[in-house]
Amino acid sequence: MRLLPFLFLSLLFSFFITATLYAEYRPWSEKVFIHAEKEYGQQAAKRLRYLHNLALENQELPVMEKLELVNRTLNNLPWIADSQHWKQADYWASPIETLATFGGDCEDIAIAKWITLNHFGISGKYLRLAYVKIKRTGESHMVLVYIEDPDEAVEKQKGGVLDNYVDEIKRGADRKDLLAVYITDAKGNLTLIKDTGSDRSIQAVFKERKMKNLEDLKKKIAEDRKKSQEINDGIPLLPAGW
Repeated sequence: MRLLPFLFLSLLFSFFITATLYAEYRPWSEKVFIHAEKEYGQQAAKRLRYLHNLALENQELPVMEKLELVNRTLNNLPWIADSQHWKQADYWASPIETLATFGGDCEDIAIAKWITLNHFGISGKYLRLAYVKIKRTGESHMVLVYIEDPDEAVEKQKGGVLDNYVDEIKRGADRKDLLAVYITDAKGNLTLIKDTGSDRSIQAVFKERKMKNLEDLKKKIAEDRKKSQEINDGIPLLPAGW
């Protein structure tokens, strides 16, 4: 059974863990559930409690199973173009915006997966946003990439691609249907990639490059993080480092 009907609103108040790959799960304050019911209704509070229990029960899953669970679950979010959803040509929504409005485009869904994986104990240092082109159509697209070793060269990474068009997680090297353009972490460390369709290589690397969409996203997450402390006994419900 698909999990999203139980999850999408409840993720608004998720407590996200970023310090280590396997971080200790910290149960939420009961005030989180009270606030959810007051602001979003009884069903939202029930979904929130369901997610809380789901995370509690799955902290010890192998990494790949966590990736599959999150990818499959959030792939149920309806795809909505920015021009329709936000009345802008290109807008990176915060996870709260995406999940509260129940939809978004590929960037929004990839970002929501990133934060959800933090919640399941996977640190952001193992995650990257990857801007790609779909080879068959030339469509611009964004996916989330999990990397096994942050210190290994990009072209040698053995991690998996979380794609809102594809439930199955495959290695980047096996996604021959995609042409890689760049990858970035939350700090804006940007790697430009030359992709011929048969070979990928690094074209350039930029340290902490200021990307407007990423900077705007980080500001929104920081604001949400600060506000959330009041409903979880002073503990933010969003990750630091964005």
